[in-house]
Amino acid sequence: MPVYNDKELKDILLKAAPAEMDVSGRVMERLYATKQTKERFFMKYKVGVLVMAGLLLTASSGFAAVHYQSLKNKDGELTYQVKPAAEFPAQQEEAVQRLDYTRELGEQLLQDGTAAIFYVTAHNPDGVTDMRSKPVIYSDWSDLQAKLAGQEIGLAGQLPDGYAFHSASVRYEPLKPAPEEAAAITDKLRKQAEESGKGYALQPVGLSDNLLNVKAAYRQGANEVTVSISKTEGTATAYVDEKVAFTAEKLTSGGTDLIYTRYKGGNSLTWTAEAPDGATYQYQLDEMSGQFFSKEEMVQLAEPLLK
Repeated sequence: MPVYNDKELKDILLKAAPAEMDVSGRVMERLYATKQTKERFFMKYKVGVLVMAGLLLTASSGFAAVHYQSLKNKDGELTYQVKPAAEFPAQQEEAVQRLDYTRELGEQLLQDGTAAIFYVTAHNPDGVTDMRSKPVIYSDWSDLQAKLAGQEIGLAGQLPDGYAFHSASVRYEPLKPAPEEAAAITDKLRKQAEESGKGYALQPVGLSDNLLNVKAAYRQGANEVTVSISKTEGTATAYVDEKVAFTAEKLTSGGTDLIYTRYKGGNSLTWTAEAPDGATYQYQLDEMSGQFFSKEEMVQLAEPLLK
């Protein structure tokens, strides 16, 4: 799955992006590019991006009235909203193709838990570089718990109804070079890409301890639910294709507002929470095993995460 960073979003979103969109916000992991076998809120790959500040969701069939919901924090500030796909900003195809290419290179060439700066000659008239990284994968809850110690997020080793932790992918922000160093790196990589005949070059960089997002899977036999947690800045916006058949309802549990969404491929529960340090995190619980949990069952599953 592709992950586009802040700079990439600015490259592919037009300058006329809606004022309420935070195109500099942190990017969440939910940048799905491949077609899914189950019909749910996933975008077509070439459309481009799923981000915390600009999330595009599409489906291939089904017609229903679209229910747009939103969430606010305790101060009444908008933290999450859903809008029709027609309002999604237009994109620059050349930049999207370049990002597609560097994403593919990152998937092929990087090891888990590593990052690199990529330069490609194709679809790159402005001669820019792209940062690519792969998440750190955890299959042991104690290892993940130790790594997340001190982080202001709520995650559990087990969810109700016997759902036990199975695995998690964690993305950390890559270390970015200083501006003067970045210019030298770009020039060096451009020459390497051209002279090697490969059309690309890369330079590895380290990862910071700055957590971008976590996606954890919990299993109960053949059934699975996932929990995605992403640090956000500004208002997170989800764009939904008007043809998507779904219903969405706002709920409240323990003082927390949640959005329960039911669609043909499963259910989801979305909410935002403010950490003690003032940072805002978006949580999403997804059930894709075709069990179609009721809203009460979804809230019960989420209870350990709401505390």
